[in-house]
Amino acid sequence: MSINIFWLQRLWPMLRNSGPLISRLADAYVKRGADQKSAEVMAEMAVLLDQILDERLKSVAQAGDVQALQQDLAALRSEVAKIHPAPRRNPYVLLLLLGEALIVVLLILILVHL
Repeated sequence: MSINIFWLQRLWPMLRNSGPLISRLADAYVKRGADQKSAEVMAEMAVLLDQILDERLKSVAQAGDVQALQQDLAALRSEVAKIHPAPRRNPYVLLLLLGEALIVVLLILILVHL
């Protein structure tokens, strides 16, 4: 087998039950034209990769988890909005700022033309 012994020892608990799967995969590879030894090696690697990916993907969030988190976030936002409503801006402040900007632009135009 072309796998490091250290990794084989660490993965042995997962590999104990995969004997029938390896033999079926090897048979499928032999039917496609591979020799028996390389078919066994490919089957072992396929089983190892499948089991490693299965273990790695257990901690990945599922679609239901994401939807539940989005619902919780929406509920929290609505609660925060009830407690502290968004401040309303005074429209006169905006008009005052626009007026000041207009005065500055007019002053610049007058000074440029002098």
